[in-house]
Amino acid sequence: MPKATLYRIAPDKRERLVREAACLFAERGFNQTDMAELARRAGVSKGSIYTYFKSKEELYIYVCRDGIERSRKAVYGEMDPSWDIYRQVEHIFRQGVQFVQAYPEYLILYVNISSAGMERFAEQISLEVEKFTADYLKQVIRRDIRKGIVRSDVDVNLAAFFINSLYIVFLTSLVSAHFKIRMREYLEIKGDIDPKTIERELRSIAGMMDRLLRPVCTA
Repeated sequence: MPKATLYRIAPDKRERLVREAACLFAERGFNQTDMAELARRAGVSKGSIYTYFKSKEELYIYVCRDGIERSRKAVYGEMDPSWDIYRQVEHIFRQGVQFVQAYPEYLILYVNISSAGMERFAEQISLEVEKFTADYLKQVIRRDIRKGIVRSDVDVNLAAFFINSLYIVFLTSLVSAHFKIRMREYLEIKGDIDPKTIERELRSIAGMMDRLLRPVCTA
């Protein structure tokens, strides 16, 4: 947790510090991020950062958790929990796309947690991220199995894992140069991954989810 002094500064100053930290950690990685450079970019003194956070590690964890909250609010904030799994998944993908296009640094931070040497951060952050989504998707899938709108033979755990894994890969393909190349190759996309292309692929994903989960009509 940050020190109480963080919440005593003006909200716009706090927001600038946190956003600049997120961008710099995403650009340079944790080890190469220089606190003096962060101070210059945020318009504060280097010493003042340590009046808000005990260490660079604490700042990094705070920024990652802040990104988690921003992402959840963007993705789940306007979603009606009564929607069926198909509509919810489409909403999650669409809102996720909007979020990473506006704030790509938070997805980069998420991906970087899986890197070698970042295990100490993964142990503190990863379960916070994954448990929420895993539990939520499993709950909705089980509910819709009971309603008869998802196949009864679906492996709930595997379905939730598949949905979220595809979500992460798709969003990463909008941010990472490597994953953009990968997406173009697998989906045979020519040229830029522009809004028209993204919309086409989102529709394809929604259709595939429907075919995988929807009970087969035998009538």
